[in-house]
Amino acid sequence: MIENWERSKELLARARLSLAGGVSSPFRAAAPVPLYFEDGCGPRLRDVDGNEYIDYQLAWGPMILGYKHPKLVEAMLRQAELPFSYGAQHELEIAVAERIQRLVPCAERVAFTSSGSEAVQLAQRLARAFTGRNLILKFEGHYHGWMDSALLSHHPAASEVGPLESPHVIPGSAGQVPNAILNTVVAPWNRLDLLERILKAKGDRVAAVFMEPVLCNSGCILPSSGYLEGVRDLCLHHGALLVFDEVITGFRMGLGGAQSHYGVTPDLATFGKAVAGGAPLSVIAGRREILEQMYGGGVSFGARSMGIPSLWRPPTQHSKSSHAMTGQPSSKQIESAVC
Repeated sequence: MIENWERSKELLARARLSLAGGVSSPFRAAAPVPLYFEDGCGPRLRDVDGNEYIDYQLAWGPMILGYKHPKLVEAMLRQAELPFSYGAQHELEIAVAERIQRLVPCAERVAFTSSGSEAVQLAQRLARAFTGRNLILKFEGHYHGWMDSALLSHHPAASEVGPLESPHVIPGSAGQVPNAILNTVVAPWNRLDLLERILKAKGDRVAAVFMEPVLCNSGCILPSSGYLEGVRDLCLHHGALLVFDEVITGFRMGLGGAQSHYGVTPDLATFGKAVAGGAPLSVIAGRREILEQMYGGGVSFGARSMGIPSLWRPPTQHSKSSHAMTGQPSSKQIESAVC
């Protein structure tokens, strides 16, 4: 049993003098002590005290290829000598969007963001603009990021949840504005009968039904047989959009995500940093007419795609061949960068 975390404790004491809480996320302030790592390869991590671990957290999800995957390292090295951001267009954006279109059933159009939370915010705005409605329906236990409009009824206390057929909307943090709950409706997961009842009462005001197609953030609960199909039908009946939060299921249940696995196509879907092997790139994909609202339809959006260099593809015939222009690493560079 590992009992030596002295160096991690020393670093934590030092970090508390500069970093709020001594860590970069409250989720990391656990374990026997907050662990500080110095390296990782494949499914394993090594901390600063020399302890090795099999990593089941995958950096909270994004590292689905493991650490220092040779192809990912090669892609990063190829791009290292190029600008990491242009503030303009480049061909790799198109290539990545085209690949996502081929893989994800709902992806008539694609837009890039930096995080899953950011993608969810954009999906909410697009849904409201498209339908002219304000309410977002989400399910108890489902997590869609830490923003005010999303961190609601994620893990409420049992004393707060209210009746099963009409759950209360519970903020998840101090400092959330009270009116965040006014634009949200909460439903219990996997109860199609209760969802039908809620939509019958409020469906004409619901812009979108948001869900994790598999409830990964609260126990990994699969949808009941026919549930996703039933929700799809209810959304169509009430004129609400169906949005799959595939930040966790995307590229894990299959390259096409849960929507491909279950054969149920949402109107919009969000994907997290797993799309770039952990680099800061996330995606919203969906119907053309919904996403094109950002270009002439009045929906404002600030794009970011910092993680695209990790999705390198070979230079085209028009690319320069010099190392300076392509960032082409030597085989020795690649070998020294991987396990």
